[in-house]
Amino acid sequence: MITIKVNQENHQFSEILALEELIRFFKIKTNGIAVAINGTIIKKTDWSIRLLQDNDNVLIIKSTQGG
Repeated sequence: MITIKVNQENHQFSEILALEELIRFFKIKTNGIAVAINGTIIKKTDWSIRLLQDNDNVLIIKSTQGG
């Protein structure tokens, strides 16, 4: 089991997964989001190859429109 913190909430997974798989797991729409792992922004083109490790801290930010 590995523990990944996603937006300040711990989640446990039975195996290592790629960032792209994590986003699909949570059914997050990928348009207009930015993702950081341990404080480092990950480019969308790297989501499929960036493997998450035990105790990684993932921050998913959704852009909003407004004034």
